[in-house]
Amino acid sequence: MNQLPAGKDSNYTLRALLHHFNKLRTKETRLKVFTFYVILVLLVVSILYTLRFALQQARTERVIRVLCFGDSLTAGSGKATRRRHHPYSAKLQERFDNHDNTVLGPSIRPVFRLENAGIPGERAQDEMFPRLYQTLKRARAKYRWVIILGGTNDMKKYRQNVALSADIEDSKSIFNALVNLHNISHTFGAKTVAVTIPDRECEGSGTCLNLKETHLKINELLKEFCSRNKEKVILADLASEVFLPRDERLWGDPVHFNKQGYEKMADVIYNSMKQHV
Repeated sequence: MNQLPAGKDSNYTLRALLHHFNKLRTKETRLKVFTFYVILVLLVVSILYTLRFALQQARTERVIRVLCFGDSLTAGSGKATRRRHHPYSAKLQERFDNHDNTVLGPSIRPVFRLENAGIPGERAQDEMFPRLYQTLKRARAKYRWVIILGGTNDMKKYRQNVALSADIEDSKSIFNALVNLHNISHTFGAKTVAVTIPDRECEGSGTCLNLKETHLKINELLKEFCSRNKEKVILADLASEVFLPRDERLWGDPVHFNKQGYEKMADVIYNSMKQHV
């Protein structure tokens, strides 16, 4: 049998083998430690990325975008606000900025972003739908709510020709045009607020009975529509809260509100929405 050399050479060889073994063990330990820290860093990065994504999602869910859609009554125009429009959406934004009690829960304070899309003179029957469709389609982030007020300009013919008889089919036609605005909003994932059409000055003075009859019928149909679709439509009954001749101080001209009238309009809409947002 071969034997290790005796003496100093034998001791030297043994020490060399032990040193080499310890060196290998140290390298292996270092490799394990290095691998552990690499895995730990990757795990921390992964957790941080996940938390960042979750926070971004939470911020997105907390933003409630509201589109205020309609004609001059939405734009806030009129004789009393000719120099500077005073849309109800400005006051409504203030009300929502101070809104604490939401369906998201007491610990989540949402951010409300209201956008005004009122165009003076626009009719519900043939002009509003294409514009609303394009607004919803081009929106970078979807609207949670769309507040709809229209129909005032569709009834203008009854004021221009007081001899024109009220037509139930005309009332239904204007109403159906308004329903189409609600339906397309629902298609894009928004809930809607149906605002009843307010009085004109001639209705308060009793000089446009046919217009008043048509007006009342449209509002009646809107209320029925809201009752049938409570899960996605709420009613803001502006016509019952503000009317002529009792509230004539809120009108700035025969059709439009003044500043106080538009602020009252904001209050009516806010009170209808506050338990649903």
